[in-house]
Amino acid sequence: MSDSFKDRRKYVRIYRNFILTYHQKDKGGAKRDISQVNNISKGGISFVATQALDVGAVIGVDLQTPFIADAVYLEGVVLDCKEKIANMIYEIRLEFSNLSVAAVDILDKIERYNPQ
Repeated sequence: MSDSFKDRRKYVRIYRNFILTYHQKDKGGAKRDISQVNNISKGGISFVATQALDVGAVIGVDLQTPFIADAVYLEGVVLDCKEKIANMIYEIRLEFSNLSVAAVDILDKIERYNPQ
């Protein structure tokens, strides 16, 4: 990635392997799937999924971090869904929205304690 592209980023991208569960909000009590973070920033998150998610879908995420015992809830909108392995693995890019104070605090800690 070129330095000029990095300079244009609004948030620092952190490459950590946190565990998460996610579900599509409009599906009500739909099953939750488990995954692993590819990267995360204060603006959003990238992770893999076993099913395609529609661009624009609102996704609820419970993120496990070493900073608190319980998961922190994050919510966002799917910006992109790329098929990585045909009909099996999809890379999801999610932009955060409606973050709670607790969620912003955890994202601050993730950024602050990122090993360089």
